[in-house]
Amino acid sequence: MAHVNQLKTALNEEARNVCPPPELKNKVMSQFTQKRNWGMKRYVAAFLIALFIIPTSAFAYQSLLADGLYGSFANVKKHVASATLEGYMTLDAKLSEAKGEMGKEEYEKFREALNVLTDAKLKYGDQFGNINYDLMPKEEKEKIRVNSFVLQPYFDKLNGDVPSKELLSSYEYKLFIDALMTYETILAKAEIDTSKGPIVIEKLPVEYQDQFKLTQEFIHNVYQLQEEQR
Repeated sequence: MAHVNQLKTALNEEARNVCPPPELKNKVMSQFTQKRNWGMKRYVAAFLIALFIIPTSAFAYQSLLADGLYGSFANVKKHVASATLEGYMTLDAKLSEAKGEMGKEEYEKFREALNVLTDAKLKYGDQFGNINYDLMPKEEKEKIRVNSFVLQPYFDKLNGDVPSKELLSSYEYKLFIDALMTYETILAKAEIDTSKGPIVIEKLPVEYQDQFKLTQEFIHNVYQLQEEQR
């Protein structure tokens, strides 16, 4: 427990750094193709990404739940150049897992909120699936933020974690969602393809490096806190 308290203290220290700039209220999530990238366990947030590879032969393509969100893999590929069929099948597997663990009403609530985010991905996402939330209409951005508050606990559970909402104060949880959005916004601005491997801060444009580092450290602290509770 002492270590958990230390992480909470570190989290609040990072919050003091992350909160002040107005821009930090707009920003990001990100993708992860490995269990640990720059120290984060995996990608969570508002866009279910491949956490493991599932042979495509394991599924009958006609009945994918993912098609209900995106229409088809071909449609995703039109918008996200780095999308893979394996990742799409993994998304479907995660949706099936969610549907199996939730009651009908809860799953419909989850799916409705997820629809908001996937629609935004297709409409505003760049070729790598990242959204620059700074360019999004204010109302749309706030809608995504609100839906992310609802969805993040589900993503945490599907990843086998204690929901971040239960571990953080209300203020910290809001900062966490904002940090995930900030993270993605920086990736979009810098035109980063996360499928190519870990992000090296020094290779980002200089004007984004400090903000990215603060945001990354803040998110990492939350993931460490979850790791302690596993």
